[in-house]
Amino acid sequence: MNKRDCRIAVIGGGLSGLVIAEGLYRRGYENTTVFEKEERLGGKLHTICYNEKSYELGAIFGLPSYLNLKSLMKRLNIKADGPKLSRTNYNADGQKIMPLPKEDLEGFIEELERLPLVLDKYKSLKNISAKNTEKPLMLPFSKWCDMHKFKVLKTIYVHYFTIFGLGNIEEVPALYVLRIMNYDHLMSFMKIPEFYTWNDGVSILAEHLSRKIKYIRLGQKVIDISLSSKGTIWLETQFERLEFDKVIITVPLEQFSHLNLWDEDTKKCLSNIKYQIFNVYAFIVDKVPEGCGCILENLSPSRRGHITIWDSRWDVSNDEGMVILYAYNPPFNSKKSSLDYIKDDLSRLGVKNARLYQTKCWKHCPYVDTHTLENGFYDKMESIQGKNNIFLAGEIMSMLSIENCIRYSENLIDRFF
Repeated sequence: MNKRDCRIAVIGGGLSGLVIAEGLYRRGYENTTVFEKEERLGGKLHTICYNEKSYELGAIFGLPSYLNLKSLMKRLNIKADGPKLSRTNYNADGQKIMPLPKEDLEGFIEELERLPLVLDKYKSLKNISAKNTEKPLMLPFSKWCDMHKFKVLKTIYVHYFTIFGLGNIEEVPALYVLRIMNYDHLMSFMKIPEFYTWNDGVSILAEHLSRKIKYIRLGQKVIDISLSSKGTIWLETQFERLEFDKVIITVPLEQFSHLNLWDEDTKKCLSNIKYQIFNVYAFIVDKVPEGCGCILENLSPSRRGHITIWDSRWDVSNDEGMVILYAYNPPFNSKKSSLDYIKDDLSRLGVKNARLYQTKCWKHCPYVDTHTLENGFYDKMESIQGKNNIFLAGEIMSMLSIENCIRYSENLIDRFF
């Protein structure tokens, strides 16, 4: 079958799905259709506007070390023309603090110099796919740090990983931490670089990619995928049943763990995927706190529900403006609502008359635990790539970040199309 006639369905209109669909069009696969259950494209590329200024309810920025993002922006003629971001650390009362005690600085320098030498031993980290992962990387990141005597770096990674809703390093395996925040990305944060932001918001990436895609079906949730007797694939939404030659799944894979086309081992693997529940709040306030503030004491599991970061994004000329707040869901047994936590925190920070404008709850940073990794999760996922002309992408395959999603998606096209 020639490329032009090949009917391809891409399930999911987030960054991974859009990169894949746009890439397929560039390679001559003109009969490619994107299915997105929401009424908007972009997934976690989610920009809102207030007073003619853009604010982010999802991804916030890119790093200079994001080489695949840089290449994509160049190809789509997108400029990093947004506001400059600064990062300041605070306690819960809004007082500035140092990220590390002075007595830890010497140990930190020694550990940072040793880190690339240790990482070089893990050859799998250089691969785009996560198959053949070394067993130590399957341990929770905290235990991996203990194994390599990274005492101070453990704290630093909490500041750059846990704070963005990516999870508790006592639970999340080192594989995810070290792929999302590799050495180059860590050093980008350490150098306080010019982060990539966009005047019109991060959603501009989705907007430019979607311009290159001919067929996009919004508001259509794929509820079933099945094989036909002639080797094609039936895709069913709440509105219609359509036939395709190939299907690429970029949405959370566990929602398709029931499909009859999988064997029992695959179904079990997909049902083991876990998430962080991370909330983003847009508040209108009378006095906007400056810049980007990180509240380090709220990063422990016992402080879930409290603000981890605030971001005011723009300098405002008057007192009223918008601030974006980020927090994990409160503990399951909490008697306080998530909004109560946020309002109490804002009061402690001296922010008055806060009015909720919009909010978004994300299933964030998918991962599987140590046991599931040891049972060969990624070897299994990669082994079924292309079986029955069905392909897997998205955050669980790429490891969550703008850079990783672009990298894995483009590699998937290169490998199979």
